Amino acid sequence: MSENFSNNCCNESTVEDFSLVPSTWPLGVVVLTSILMIVVNVVTLVGNSFVIVAMANINSLKSMANNQAVISLAVADLLVGLLVMPCAIDGLLSGKWRCGALWGKLNAFGNFSFCISSIMHLTLLSFDRYIAVTRPLAYRSIFTKTRAQYGCLLLWIYSTLWALPPLFGVSSYECFIPYIGKCLEKDWLQSKVAVVFTVAVVCGTYGAAVLVMCFVYLKIFLTIFKQSKKISVTMEQVRSNFDLTTRTRASTRKGALTVLIVIGIYMVCWSPFCVLLFVQMARGKSTGGPTADLITMFIGFANSACNPIIYSIRYRAFRQTVKRIFLRNYDCLQYFFSGPEPMNNSTQAITTNKI
Repeated sequence: MSENFSNNCCNESTVEDFSLVPSTWPLGVVVLTSILMIVVNVVTLVGNSFVIVAMANINSLKSMANNQAVISLAVADLLVGLLVMPCAIDGLLSGKWRCGALWGKLNAFGNFSFCISSIMHLTLLSFDRYIAVTRPLAYRSIFTKTRAQYGCLLLWIYSTLWALPPLFGVSSYECFIPYIGKCLEKDWLQSKVAVVFTVAVVCGTYGAAVLVMCFVYLKIFLTIFKQSKKISVTMEQVRSNFDLTTRTRASTRKGALTVLIVIGIYMVCWSPFCVLLFVQMARGKSTGGPTADLITMFIGFANSACNPIIYSIRYRAFRQTVKRIFLRNYDCLQYFFSGPEPMNNSTQAITTNKI
């Protein structure tokens, strides 16, 4: 195992000497794709930073029971923008991997871990919404902040465990991460261990999460439908409490719909990459070619920028928080560059009189 690890980490030719597929693209395509990826990277960094700050400091958002899960999800997306995307964009611009063999392994490890962590957190949030809809009175006693923290920790461990095997010679990161080097035939489904790992990592992360979330949301919508029928029947009987009940249920349903939108966007962004992996497992790695590998992964990266945009559209408190932070920072920058505003004559006169 140590020999495999050494060979896999020190294979400089697959990481540094190999020309990536963007080197064959027209210059206009490279420039356009690079601009789009830079915009995605900036939105990912800024947006998820705002999510973390808002969720950690604003009372109306801190009180949310699933606050810890949302912060942990934002951290995963922020790490994608901070540690993964920059070198991928550099590889896109230069046509080769220039960040070194060691960072190639670390980058790919982070790519695996952070992206798997994202969909695992979405699974946790779907369970959170299921409890909120089906057991609203017991929700806060079931989904406590401590349990949410432990749940997030377990999800990070689970994601990290899936990211480790390629470090020890089980397939290779290059066969999953197309911008760090070339996938060698011996590393792609040429051994039973590689086959088992490839099938397991796709089915045990993306596949399992999608099935679980679909089942949970089916249960959620069935519950909402039943609750709606009960409300319509008993509306006249409990008119005095109806407004409060309606507002509470509307808030719960809004949260469930928001998480559903986040899940849907994740599936739209990452399904092309995962489906392509399934096809390549069946028909060979050459299916689609390195261009398809790279484009589908870049589409997946775009998901890390989407969640803050969804929150800003769905939640007024989040929009107001972002606005306040922007205005505060703008005032600070204006003061820093221009200094305090000089007093006019009237202000000086008032000040003199007060003295």
